[in-house]
Amino acid sequence: MRIKYFKEDDILVLRFSNKNVDDSYEAENAILEVDKNNAPVSLEILHASQFFNRAAKELPKEVKTKYFSAI
Repeated sequence: MRIKYFKEDDILVLRFSNKNVDDSYEAENAILEVDKNNAPVSLEILHASQFFNRAAKELPKEVKTKYFSAI
């Protein structure tokens, strides 16, 4: 898996494979691209900083401490 963040556009792209994209699905601030077998190829999270700020507020304290204390 490859991860790339485009700061200017505030988009986080998670690339799961190098297969060709056959279709894509959009839901709120995310776009999922799939191959011809509907296996995920990539996931784009639009407005990524807002997404992670909101998500961080929902995480249990133990998870925040363990994984995000250095940030």
